[in-house]
Amino acid sequence: MAKHLFMASTPFNVLTAAMVAFELPQGDVAELGLIDQTSTTATFREALLSWQNSPFANIRLLSEKASGKGKRRQRLQGFRRIRQCLQELQPDWIYTGNDRRIEFQFAMAHSNARGVYLDDGTYSYLGRKTHWLKDRVLDNMAKKVAYGRWWKQPPAIGASAWIDHSILAFPNSALPILKNKTCKPLPNNLQRPEFAQLARICLGEQPMTLGTLDGLLLLPHSSVMSDQQQALGQWLDSCGADIAYKHHPRTSSELQSADMAVRHWQLPARAWAVPAAIPMEMLLPMLPQHCKISGDVSTALLTAKWLRPELDVSAAVRADTDASWQQLLTTLGIRLTTSPI
Repeated sequence: MAKHLFMASTPFNVLTAAMVAFELPQGDVAELGLIDQTSTTATFREALLSWQNSPFANIRLLSEKASGKGKRRQRLQGFRRIRQCLQELQPDWIYTGNDRRIEFQFAMAHSNARGVYLDDGTYSYLGRKTHWLKDRVLDNMAKKVAYGRWWKQPPAIGASAWIDHSILAFPNSALPILKNKTCKPLPNNLQRPEFAQLARICLGEQPMTLGTLDGLLLLPHSSVMSDQQQALGQWLDSCGADIAYKHHPRTSSELQSADMAVRHWQLPARAWAVPAAIPMEMLLPMLPQHCKISGDVSTALLTAKWLRPELDVSAAVRADTDASWQQLLTTLGIRLTTSPI
């Protein structure tokens, strides 16, 4: 019987952790440790605590987001919680979506566990731009001085010496440095009824409508006036009888009103709005297999394809869309169009 500690900071991290935890051998124990938490994640945390069919035997708040002059003190408080968790659970495996996370590295340095990198997005496939002096020398030295010599600066996200292997949505497309170690596929099980239960807790009355959607349009931030707007509206209108759109979470409340959104984004009047504050990840367990998703190039589209690879996902690209992004979208099976129709 093995013991597993999943360290997660976002709803995406929690879902991928649960996808892996559901597939662990019978008798293994999985716990979820929430790190870098803010007040904006409180509602989702409450939903997790109400999740009766969770794969986690225990859910702990390990650290809150550290900032300002008290950053080091706040992190040391988190370290004390992590140390207590390690003493009680004594994990064999510790999972992270980012091995630069100080909480993960502290846990690895103060336990006998082996580390697992759990896919957290584009870093697995496009990498993270770093500066040889700022990142590899100065930041490395500063963390060793502030926290301990145990800190290890990874050459790429997921490639530090702490990591034994990776679990990725698309192992074959991973960065070459990640392939130097074993890369396992992320389980494709987001349609398990347990995830639908969590989504219902988070979404309230929305899931009944989401379950019949024919098309979902993901809108960019309101400051981005895309030259694809009219085409995107026409695409949504052509999807079927039940269509919806979702604003970017930081779109102003004024533009989130139904009439204003229809006029501003040139959307069909019959389309209904998914509340902008709902995490994209929480929509995916409820969408039917025939639902089509489109929008401007964004990480939200990538999230849809990572967690529900069978869905039809398309991205309306602009002339200035970065070539590396276009290559990644194509590689992951997201259709690129100048017009999604």
